Amino acid sequence: MAAWLADLTRRHALPQKLLMVHQFRQAMIVGRERLDTSHDELAVVLHADGFGAPGAKLATWNALHQAEPAGVRWGWKNFYDEDAPTFTPAETMGLRPATPVFVSYQ
Repeated sequence: MAAWLADLTRRHALPQKLLMVHQFRQAMIVGRERLDTSHDELAVVLHADGFGAPGAKLATWNALHQAEPAGVRWGWKNFYDEDAPTFTPAETMGLRPATPVFVSYQ
């Protein structure tokens, strides 16, 4: 998929495209270390999705960072109704080991 999107982007001289990979459990993506991040035409973002209390969300976030693929950027999802409490913008942008480059709200 990455090669196809990169080729399409290059062939039509389009701006860089976001390739979003949504993940909320380690087992969701088999062979995640093989994600192809070699295409300059693409920005590959692992979109971490977890819900609940801050401790549970942070546990998911930290687990997803284990053996993270080289060259990926990170995204984060905040839930209005399912997070208790919802992370503030400052808390979200203060996440480590990586500051999210994409934040979604649902």
